[in-house]
Amino acid sequence: MVDSGSDFLALAAEYDADFNPSLPPIVIERGQGATLVDGDGHETIDLSDIIASVGHCHPRHVAALQEAVTQLITGKGGLTNPARSKLFEKLAALTPADLNKVFLATSGSEVCDWAIRIARRAKGRHEILSFWGGVYGRTYGAMSLNGLSRRKRRFGPLMPGTIYAPYPYCYRCPFGKQLESCNYFCIDYLDLVIDAEGTDDLAALIIEPYLGVGGIVFPPAGYLTRLQVWAAERDILFVLDEIQASFGRTGKMFALEWEGLEPDILCLGKGLGGGVSIAALITSAEIMASLAPGELSGGNGGNYLACASSLSVIDIIEEEELVEHSRRIGDYFLEHFKSWQEQYSVIGDVRGQGLALAIEFVKDRESKEPFVEIAGQISRAAYAKGVYLPATGHILSIRPPLVISEQQAARAADIIEQTLKEILDCSF
Repeated sequence: MVDSGSDFLALAAEYDADFNPSLPPIVIERGQGATLVDGDGHETIDLSDIIASVGHCHPRHVAALQEAVTQLITGKGGLTNPARSKLFEKLAALTPADLNKVFLATSGSEVCDWAIRIARRAKGRHEILSFWGGVYGRTYGAMSLNGLSRRKRRFGPLMPGTIYAPYPYCYRCPFGKQLESCNYFCIDYLDLVIDAEGTDDLAALIIEPYLGVGGIVFPPAGYLTRLQVWAAERDILFVLDEIQASFGRTGKMFALEWEGLEPDILCLGKGLGGGVSIAALITSAEIMASLAPGELSGGNGGNYLACASSLSVIDIIEEEELVEHSRRIGDYFLEHFKSWQEQYSVIGDVRGQGLALAIEFVKDRESKEPFVEIAGQISRAAYAKGVYLPATGHILSIRPPLVISEQQAARAADIIEQTLKEILDCSF
């Protein structure tokens, strides 16, 4: 009989093609709010879950799912259902006015793939500009846009027509410039990239409002506004990938609100379903008219269960004021991180908005050489003390469920700092 943590780990190691624990092997058995419990009964504060936007097993979310499964679970392509129709209306009301046509799929990769296809059809051109460090998905088209080599290596030739340009990673500016004096040089540089790599056939650009997998890197204020203008001047579509950044994650319902952006296509996912797989592409009626009815297909996208889940998630975010809560708790974390940056020379950069935050470790602040070892040590030791905080290379990302309490945030911050001090005292 399979009933112990070691049994589950053995099964995962033997059969699970995606089993790749970044911490000592653990089995997560249950969650509540921003708390996880593993197979040994060990509780940790979850600082890593951008999908469980309203927390693990929120009572209202659970109740909505229980009711939904008694009504209908699947969806029918080309048809609708009550939850689907209500979700369309809700998403159109929440997003900029021109975004009034919604397509639902089951993953962010799918909607990024569809964004490429729709942009090519709408503009009658084929090239797509994406950015270094960006990760748009794992399907063939979305993977081809990825700006991290580890997300696309050894799969052979990628989608033709993809052009890559630097993301404004100011802490590690590839041009060696300073923000105070660069005057957004990286936007002017885009013309050189397009002239050198393109064939005068650019249809769209796609960009994340912050690099998610690429290190929680935020562009400087005003950059995305200038980029949107750049795209409009060249008659190309501005596609904003908010799959990780939406539904309160950055302290706004959508990250585009920080600068009043009006993208031509908006991609949403992850936190939208609160754990049930669903993603959305939203665009204008004019752009969507480039496809005939029936050309879109999302398989089981827009099914009743997923749509009911999303409606519940949005209601909880709005009624419990989790967007404002995200901004407040994020400010609390960021204040602590900046204080640590002044005290500990191994912290090269801290950054973030809302509950999308990062601490970047370096061996030397002058060279900025990544300090991978310390990030991994902090991750492992913090888990033992009660904080789940996976490391990605030399960066710790902090993206808890939006429902994390002030007390949990304070305890998590104390544990991270205590762990950092212990490691510095003992190892380096």
